[in-house]
Amino acid sequence: MKTEGPEPRYVTKAAMESIIAKFKWSHHDWMQDWPLEISDEINIYECLQEYGGLTNEDEKFLLMKAVLYALEEVKSEEEFEKYGEQVSELLNKDFSIHISTIYYWTLYSDEEFDGFRITPLMRIIWNNNIKRSTTTE
Repeated sequence: MKTEGPEPRYVTKAAMESIIAKFKWSHHDWMQDWPLEISDEINIYECLQEYGGLTNEDEKFLLMKAVLYALEEVKSEEEFEKYGEQVSELLNKDFSIHISTIYYWTLYSDEEFDGFRITPLMRIIWNNNIKRSTTTE
């Protein structure tokens, strides 16, 4: 099911500097796919605790991108389900901030790829929020 996506949102330098300083994550200019390249450094629990206290939408956007990369790499199914539920709540609450990230993980733009581990979760979030927005218009 190919669906037209939202406008992309990009990470800001200020948000990146702030989040890197808060979490002491490594970063080098040559890192093309950061935060994917540091996903093993990302403590999802700490990130979710910090997320609730953030007021800056750019920081929330970047932090959630990092969490989603880390969630994709979680080895334990139990951990995946526990954190997946918490992430889902945050993404539903802040859907407008994360709409482009959610859309990316749904893979609705790429019918050739089977999907990531988190794709089914992202599709549920996407479909519920898009349906909600079309019924309230």
